[in-house]
Amino acid sequence: MLELPLSLLSPPAAVPGIGIRIIVAVAFTGTAAYFDIFNKKWVPDSLLWCFLGASLLLNAVFFDSAIFAQALIVAIIIAALTYALYRMGQLGGADVLVMASIALAIPYLPHPLLAAAQAVPYPFFLSMLAPAGIAFIVHMLIRFIPYISHQISKGRVKFTVQKVAGPALILVSLLFFWTAVSSLPVSLPASYFAVIGFLGAALVFFSLFMPEIKASMVEKIPTSCLQCEDVLALEQMPSIAKSLRLSPIISKKAIAALTRAKIKSVPVYTGMPFFLPYLFIGLAFTLLFGDLLYYIALGF
Repeated sequence: MLELPLSLLSPPAAVPGIGIRIIVAVAFTGTAAYFDIFNKKWVPDSLLWCFLGASLLLNAVFFDSAIFAQALIVAIIIAALTYALYRMGQLGGADVLVMASIALAIPYLPHPLLAAAQAVPYPFFLSMLAPAGIAFIVHMLIRFIPYISHQISKGRVKFTVQKVAGPALILVSLLFFWTAVSSLPVSLPASYFAVIGFLGAALVFFSLFMPEIKASMVEKIPTSCLQCEDVLALEQMPSIAKSLRLSPIISKKAIAALTRAKIKSVPVYTGMPFFLPYLFIGLAFTLLFGDLLYYIALGF
């Protein structure tokens, strides 16, 4: 009988077959990241399903009922949340399967490869998210700050009250949070405030210029050239989207409906950033050095 764990926040002292688990996760995630970069963000389905199958097989070969139950629960939660984002056009289908497979392959990491053991009370996948997310945000800032600066210099960005109100509210909330945390009786490391400040500034930037950023990723594509899994910019075709009941993710049914309606071209997000390379960065960093938030909490 499968023994359910007492808590998802109870990491085991050891994970059977952790060395092979690491090799499998690194090999498959690295290969998927390669295809994401060099194959126009198209990762072969066979690779994704093999990764998922290999992750399940690892748990069968190195079977531990409590660890498998924890890994399965975490993987199902991750798959459900990321699938919802996929249906909204915010993630690729490959991202969903790779993240769930990593959660199955490496439920916990008892000891980083190049650092001392850490008392991290949550699954390995959550530890990956911080370095992966920060790497992604840094790349997006490098990509779009010059673009937005150019658009502003050309007078193509209008700072209306409606545009500024939301980011201003975020900024005020962050300042209140910063003041409240600073007044706590405990002394927090400078690294904590540095990370919070960086993430807050990035959040304000993206919320302020999100319409321009999204518009820069859109390209008009002939209906005859559409492919399944393409992401429609529905906000640029509201009447067509409503009349044909289109969802962001293109399907064969949607292509047929657009063809019947004699729609010659549609706006598609062709410039959406890839995510798997940053997931691989998060995987590699956490395997080598451990939990990034652990270092931030200790002041590096």
